[in-house]
Amino acid sequence: MVCTLQSKSMAREKSIWQDAELPTFPPLKGALDADVAIIGGGITGLLTAYVLSSEGKRVAVLEKDRLASGASGLTTAFITQSIDTDVTDQIAMWGEDGARLIWQSHRDAMALIERIIKTENIECDFVRCPAYVYATTSKEARFVEEEYRDMKKLGFPVVLGSRAKLPFKHRQVMVIKNQAKFHPRAFLKGVVEVLLTRGVMLYEKSGVEEIRGERPFEVILKDGLVRASWTITATYHPFNNPKEVLLKKGMYKTYVVAFDVPAGKYPEGIYEDMENPYHYFRVDAGKGARGKDQLILGGEDHRVEIPLHAKNFEALLEYSEELFGKRYPITHRWTGPIEEPIDGLALIGEYDPGKIVATAFSGNGMTYGALSALIVRDIIQDAANPYRALYAPGRMPTLTQLWKKGRDYGEEFFKGAIVNALKQ
Repeated sequence: MVCTLQSKSMAREKSIWQDAELPTFPPLKGALDADVAIIGGGITGLLTAYVLSSEGKRVAVLEKDRLASGASGLTTAFITQSIDTDVTDQIAMWGEDGARLIWQSHRDAMALIERIIKTENIECDFVRCPAYVYATTSKEARFVEEEYRDMKKLGFPVVLGSRAKLPFKHRQVMVIKNQAKFHPRAFLKGVVEVLLTRGVMLYEKSGVEEIRGERPFEVILKDGLVRASWTITATYHPFNNPKEVLLKKGMYKTYVVAFDVPAGKYPEGIYEDMENPYHYFRVDAGKGARGKDQLILGGEDHRVEIPLHAKNFEALLEYSEELFGKRYPITHRWTGPIEEPIDGLALIGEYDPGKIVATAFSGNGMTYGALSALIVRDIIQDAANPYRALYAPGRMPTLTQLWKKGRDYGEEFFKGAIVNALKQ
């Protein structure tokens, strides 16, 4: 059955998170001095400012638009240790020890987010919940079972099969325990309020044009500059594209729709299927209109160079109707950016002395943003960090890593973008 997209008046073309208004800040005019200049005011830049200001650093955050107006406000805000590269592939690409490090790094990122929420009393609908990985075909079910065996072997908290009864069509399901979700802009609003009490310098409409010279660097804007001993490029797409990351990432677009669904119909949690391109959704109890639950569904990712806007929203609706056996009225719809690394892991670290970059977060921006803050802190403090080498932007991918992710991205292109492009 084919669904027709509803009119824009019925499905608002904006993120569901936009209801959380952040304070506004002036553009930077003139010169100032700081220990650290952070370029980018999304979750990565703001959490890095939080962590560094906790250590007594003088921090300036420079955002070219509005704080949290980019990818951080266009996410579905999963907080999970499960990254977009399957654990089975992680073991082949980085070995069992590497897969454990990846899992632990995102555990530490989750812990930082939760600790900030509790310490600062931030109201942002943070909920610990299960993550469901489900299969809708026999072939996908075998992949889920293989993934379960590998995750269990590494000691990860997973359950397979019948103990998770989902009220929609599926052949198999794996449950990852104790993951989380939240309202990302409400969280960042709370973080900003804390930063203001610490004297962190926040500037909007302050796009950076160049990083010039040696330490202290001059971070050049149209009408001002910041002199700083450290610079951190925490934009989704690095404005200066350092050579260490230039050919190691690609920009994709993801599509998101939100529905109100009957209360209690679907277990609260976060969900991901085994298709390629994959689909993912979250269920938020009581967050819909008139006591209903809210379901936010995303997927149909493709390279930004391919114009598929309307067709991919249509594909999401078709998927939801097939999965749930019913078409729910859309309340919101929007698109978001996904920056994919060529070897499946984010690029976080120092690329020149005093210059740090954090990018290519794939579909895991919430945890990678927090992980970046921890790695940056330890670089600046010259402290040991078990994850620095793993995510270093200057690392060279192996042939196995390139082949595994190249196959993955190729399947996504032909099974997603090409199929949708050919639809009438």
